[in-house]
Amino acid sequence: MPSGAYGSSNAVSATPAAVFRPNVWSNEVLMFVKKNLVLVPLVRHYDAEVSSYGQTVEIPNVSTIGAALKVANTGVTINYNTETKTTITLNQHYESSFLLEDFVKIQSKYDLRSAYTMAAAYAIAEKIDGFIATNMSTSFTSYGAFGTVIADSLILIANRYLDDAKAPQTDRSLVVTPQGKQEMLNIDKYIRYDAIGIGGDRNSILTGQIGEIYGVKVFMSQNLVQLATTTPQNNHLFFHKDAFAVAIQQQSRTQTQYKQEYLAWLVTVDMLWGGTVLRPAFGFNLKS
Repeated sequence: MPSGAYGSSNAVSATPAAVFRPNVWSNEVLMFVKKNLVLVPLVRHYDAEVSSYGQTVEIPNVSTIGAALKVANTGVTINYNTETKTTITLNQHYESSFLLEDFVKIQSKYDLRSAYTMAAAYAIAEKIDGFIATNMSTSFTSYGAFGTVIADSLILIANRYLDDAKAPQTDRSLVVTPQGKQEMLNIDKYIRYDAIGIGGDRNSILTGQIGEIYGVKVFMSQNLVQLATTTPQNNHLFFHKDAFAVAIQQQSRTQTQYKQEYLAWLVTVDMLWGGTVLRPAFGFNLKS
């Protein structure tokens, strides 16, 4: 030990005793930040039809027919329509993969394979949620204006237009951005309506639902189309379940393979789906 005059500079302090001061690592890892994924269960699904084979889903459309007054001694009026179809093309195949070497697996105190598999699965789920959000925003008729808040009148108009389109009263949803959530909380009717407890139970919180107004469930998602420009551009979605349809042919699948040439495990998560607007009149893009 170096000798010297008595004083603070000769104390057994942080630097000379650094080897005795370990860096303690947490027993848990800090997982990646997740977005709310809420759109997938809110739209119409045709998964079963393509679970075994097929490259498209063809959905026949039955149009409205009329009713005629029956006139005595005359034949009935025959209805006939040339029907159309809606096609869902299964062309969205996404994967998320990583290679975990044995060296790291052996020496790490963490279950990295499990942690990264969860991260890969979430990356795939985020892709399909974003796919639905983007296609809805660009396909639906828009109301409102960027730079203005969501007003009660805008919600009433959208709800009325769904009534005009004869959309069922059930399965209506309003999905808003984080800014949209803030704006919703400034609507007095929303606060009072939600205060009575509708949609405010624990299960609603777990699924991303933040309330209900006029019989419409309200959700918040960071996956909606939003631009942080000088005037923020937020695209919120007001729709009935039949406004948009998806067909998931390959559900989220995890596959592993040991790669001896790398002395590592290759882990891949993938998913195959397609989607399209099903009833355009059943959905609206609300701007704020």
